Formats: sequence, structure tokens, C-alpha cells
Amino acid sequence: MRLLISALVLALAAAPPIQALAGARSSVTESSAAVAAPSVSRDNGKTPPPVSSALAKLAAARQAPAAAKLFDNAGSRRNSAAPASNPLASLSRDASFGHRGLMPVDPSVNPCADFFQYACGPWMARNPIPADQSRWGTFSELAEQNRLVLKRILIKSSRPELGKKSDARKIGDFYKSCMDESRVDKAGVKPIQEELDAIAALKSKTDIPAELAKLDLETGGILFNLGSQPDDMNAKMEIAAADQGGLGLPERDYYLDKDPDSRKLREQYRTHIHKMLVLSGESDSRAAMDAARILSLETALAKVSMGNVERRDPAKVYHMTKLSELMRQTPHFDWQAYLRGVGAPAFTSLNVAVPGFFKGMDGLLASAPLDDWKAFLRWKTIHAFAPLLSRGLVDENFSFFGKILSGQKEISPRWKRCVALTDRSLGDALGRAYVKLKFKPQEKKDALAMVQALERAFDGDLQDLPWMTPETKKRALVKLAAIANKIGYPSQWKDYSSVAVSPDDLVGNVRNATLFEARRTLNKIGKPVDKNDWDMTPPTVNAYYDPLQNNINFPAGILQPPFYSNKFSAPQNLGGIGAVIGHEMTHGFDDQGRQYDADGNRRDWWTKKDARAFKKRSDCLVKEYSGFVATGTVHVNGKLTLGENTADNGGVRIALKALKASRPGQSLAADPGGPMSPEQTFFVSYAQIWCENKTAQAAVLQARTDPHSPGRYRVNGVLMNMPEFQEAFRCPANSPMVRHPECRVW
Repeated sequence: MRLLISALVLALAAAPPIQALAGARSSVTESSAAVAAPSVSRDNGKTPPPVSSALAKLAAARQAPAAAKLFDNAGSRRNSAAPASNPLASLSRDASFGHRGLMPVDPSVNPCADFFQYACGPWMARNPIPADQSRWGTFSELAEQNRLVLKRILIKSSRPELGKKSDARKIGDFYKSCMDESRVDKAGVKPIQEELDAIAALKSKTDIPAELAKLDLETGGILFNLGSQPDDMNAKMEIAAADQGGLGLPERDYYLDKDPDSRKLREQYRTHIHKMLVLSGESDSRAAMDAARILSLETALAKVSMGNVERRDPAKVYHMTKLSELMRQTPHFDWQAYLRGVGAPAFTSLNVAVPGFFKGMDGLLASAPLDDWKAFLRWKTIHAFAPLLSRGLVDENFSFFGKILSGQKEISPRWKRCVALTDRSLGDALGRAYVKLKFKPQEKKDALAMVQALERAFDGDLQDLPWMTPETKKRALVKLAAIANKIGYPSQWKDYSSVAVSPDDLVGNVRNATLFEARRTLNKIGKPVDKNDWDMTPPTVNAYYDPLQNNINFPAGILQPPFYSNKFSAPQNLGGIGAVIGHEMTHGFDDQGRQYDADGNRRDWWTKKDARAFKKRSDCLVKEYSGFVATGTVHVNGKLTLGENTADNGGVRIALKALKASRPGQSLAADPGGPMSPEQTFFVSYAQIWCENKTAQAAVLQARTDPHSPGRYRVNGVLMNMPEFQEAFRCPANSPMVRHPECRVW
């Protein structure tokens, strides 16, 4: 549960959201730029709602290896190749993809009318959504390249001469166990039969906490999420934290909205649960009854859960509570039995992110019959492991979470799912091999140099900011100077020597990896924060800012073309990765990040006047983006996307300022009818990192659950606020790409 990971992720996928034992990812602001490539969070595209001091580590860590979510690949963050008929079509169209320049623009479109269509139209026409994806974008192309690299590494790694204890052999054997589909299919539900039998044998609701603890260690979290997080008020120390969970649908409102589409989806979900229970061995009549019980119980949990917009306020998900007081508030749940079961170290206080959820959960433990809870636990266990089991369960799991929820036509090829699962389960081992092959020391130095150039530009931007008083400005500059830069990969790799891996036991391998991460994360409680930790693996096409550590994190996977190359011009590099870097820096000063100081502690360092000025400017962005239509009648949620929109707008301005600083005294203007000016190149480069196609279902899912705006508005919504863009393309004052009034925070 780390703080609001503001990652570049365009969290679009629709795979089943499996809660992490560690709780919601809260304190790490996922950089909104990318589509997590091989490393897709177990939420499968669903960006976890921010929790003030998040259990993000557990959520990232736990959600990672835990069996199901990742592997099922039902969602669109899985970037498959291209149309199923030719999986490499979108890459092979340009053999020089690795070092290509700007893609063609559409000269028939007026850039002052719709810049996204102008910059991305040709790409969109040539890149239909692959059958095994619900979204396909330029991030997806790079993610696909990385997947192919990882596949080659894994195929070469399962060799006897490597030695069973070596990391190389472990990732190879893990991948091999995953690819052995016939063995997996033949085993059916036997790999989890022991868990199902234990649930069936429960004699009393007082037995639930101990059994839940065992299941949570294996799955990453079933009813709620327990883990560690840096303390909001003392970010140098890790504390225990508990957060809401237990929902199978993407977000609480999916259970509560009363419109026809929501009612239909809930009925489809109930039918899906019914089918999964039958496939796991229940009779049809029993499964029908249990499915109704499960949906009713999840709906009750949704009613006591906090919505994703409300969770954006760090103060609302930080409630330090004595463990004895939590026990008093939840008398029907034996916390001592649960904590013994998960092996948590001793602690006396913890952050109870959503107190109302735990009180409501306790009430349900008192009121709902034991059979309802047994059905719920059985379903959650099957749901968690389904992608690792027989074909019938895999296909039905995909049918709902892939086809129905996100519009994906086909499940991704098994090798892609196995690459992703290995990456999330043994990420440092696979990442180390990836870095050795794809990310040289000089590339790390070059990336750091660009980050430093962006920092200087942001410093200048803050110095010149007209609306902030000197007192607050001084503190902002201190915070900016304190941002740490983590580039490429960890300085210290995880030690997987205790993780047993077999080439013929997929479920066992995932259990072992999940247990390793669970113990590693829980053991952080009461200890100093390890700033070496990363919440993304090195091959990930993504980035993030962590407000509790005040650092930006750029995995090696994204520091490649088409976002960055030493063969690109400065305008192209700054419009691509430069805007992404600026985006991450700006997260330290968005509506959530601004609540944390230079040391990562949540503290109000603003004057009241500046806080009011910030709110006024933020409200402008909320209004602007709320007016954009995501798809059909569904609008972008300006409140949910405020942090990412703030970072998008600020990031582009910072990158443009860096471009101007790199060309002192030189004009950026273009000659009419001539080649693109540096400034025009910059804006086209920025727009083209957001080119995308997506299904209607994925568009709805994103609008309802994702804190990132659709690609079209990450382009148009930003540039219509920039006089520099309007000047570069000579846009008349009444053009659609000229907003009145202009919205600007940073």
C-alpha cells in the first residue's frame, strides 16, 4: 500500500481485480504515462485507488506474484502484438522502429482543430486493436518488444547446466512450468483442492480469521488487505496498514449504480461466478445458490467501501489506530489469530485506511450465515487461482473479465501470459537479465542527464511562477531539489535463494513467490524504509513518483525508442521521455503530492493564500476534463483524473522549457510551408506517445476506474491550455485547440 503510485500507466485492463494482502496501492503516484508492459499490476489495468500511506508495496509486491490477476491477462494492459493474423504487423511495418523518427501526421486534419487526430490518425488507421487486446497504443508497441526480449531470455534460462539454485535457472523453470499447458490442464483444480477442502471444513465463523490468513498468504488478499507502508507522518519508518478489499468487480459503484448497464453487468457477473463454481466441482443448483450469496455479500462490502474519488484525499485514508482499539471495534474478527496466521511481526498501532469498511465487515461477520462466508472464501480462492488452472476455468475467467468487461476478443497467447507472470513473480531475477542485455551504463548516465535538465527547467518554472508567494515558493524549491532519481534498475537486487521453483509445478511456484513477497513486506513493519525498493520491475514500460520517498522512478523498459534515443533530436526526446519525466516531477506538486514535504511527510507547507490559489487553478482542470466525452454518454471524471491531468499539463510545460533552454537565443518558429520547427516537432512527439485505439468497453472501464484521462485528452486537453502550442501552429483565437480560459497550475 504505498502512497498513490502515480504511474504512467493508462490502466485500462479489465482483468479480475485481485486485492493484495498488502492493501491498496496508495502512496506511489503511478506515472500516468504508460501501459505497463510485461509488468502489469495484478489489478490488470485497474489502477488501484490511492490510499494515503499506501500498502502499495504489498499491493505491488503482493499483487505481483499472486497467481491470478496477472496471469489471466484478461485486460488490455497486456500489449499483444497486432492483429491475430499477423502478430508482428505493427512492428514490422517499420524495420527501424528501434530508432525511428516521428511517425507520419495527417495533413488533411487541421492541427488547430484536433491535434490528436492530426498527430495520431495515420498510426490509428494502421494499428487496429489486436484480437488479444482491448487497447493498443504506442506504449504497447514497446511493451511488445520487451516481451519478446524477455521470452528469449526465459527460453534460454531453463538449462540444467545453470544449476537449480541460480536465478537464471529459477526464472527459466518458472516459465517452463507455466508453459506446460497440458500438465496444468490435466491437474484441474487439484492444486488448490486442499484450500477448498479446508474452507468446506470450517465449523464456525470464529474459524474464518485463521483460514483467511492462510489464503491471504497464498493469494495476496481476499477480504481485506494487510501490509506495511511508510508512515504519512514519519516517512522514514514502515508501519502496519490495513485497507478495504473483497470486491470482484473493478470498483464499488459497479455494485451500487442502478442504471440498466450496471444491472446487466452484475447479472453477468453472477452468472460468471455460477459457472466458475460449477467448473470447480459444485453442483449446478448449489452453485446458483452460492453465486447469489456471493454477489449479495460483495455488494454489502461495496456499501461500506470508500469510492475511488474520495480515496484521492490522503487524509481520508490515514487513521492511526491502536491495535487494541481495532479489536474493540471489530469484536467478531479474531485479529490475534489472523496476525499469527500471516506471521506479522508484533505491533501496537496501525493505519486503518477505511475504518468504516472494517466496522461494516465486522457487522457482516456477525449477520451473514457461515455458509455465505464459506461460499465467498471458496469463490475468492477459485477466482485468485483460476488463470493458473485448467482450460475451462481460464476460458471462463477470460470470458467475463476480458470479453465482457473490457471488450477483448481473444485471450493473449500463453507465452505472453507466462512472461508477465514470471516478471511479476521473480521480477528482479528476470529484470537483472533484461538490464544486462538491453540497458547499458551509458544509457543510464544519459537518462540521468536528461532528468537533471528537466529539474533545472522546473526550478526555473517555480522561480517564475506568478501566483505563488515567496514563502511557499521557497519550500517548493526545497522539495524539488530533494527529489531523488532512480533510473533503470535497483541498486541492490532481491535475493530469491529461499524461493523454491520447480519446472513442473506452476501453482506451487506462484505460491512460493507470493509467500516470499508477503513475508518480505510484512517484515518491514517497524523498520526504517528501504529506499532501494522499486514498485515496478526493470522491463516495465512505465514510471512513477513516490511522494512518501519524494523520488521518481524510471525502469529501463521505458527508456527506449519511441520515447528516447540518442539518435533522436532534442525536440523529439524532450517531447517524448522529457514530458514523461516532467510529468513525474509534477506529481510531487499535484493535489495529492503537494500535501507531502521534501522528506515525504504529509505536512501543510503552504500559506492559506497559496492553497486557495492552487485550488482555484485545479478546479479549472476539473471542469475542463469533466467536459470531455470518453465514449458514448460517458464523460471523463475530472475529479478522479485531476492528479494525472495536473502532471500532464505541468510535464509538457517543463519539457518545453528545457527545450528552449537547450537552444538559447535560437528561434523555434517554423517557416510557413517548410519543415517542422523544433517546437512543432516537440508537440508532435508528445502527442504520438499517446496514440491509441481501444474497445468501447475498455473506454468505459477506464473512465470509471482509471485516474488517467484517455489518450486523446492527454494530448488535446493539455495543448489547448498552451499559448506556445497555439503560436507554434498559428492557431486562430477561435480554434477548438484554444481554450478560454486557459487552465494552468504549474
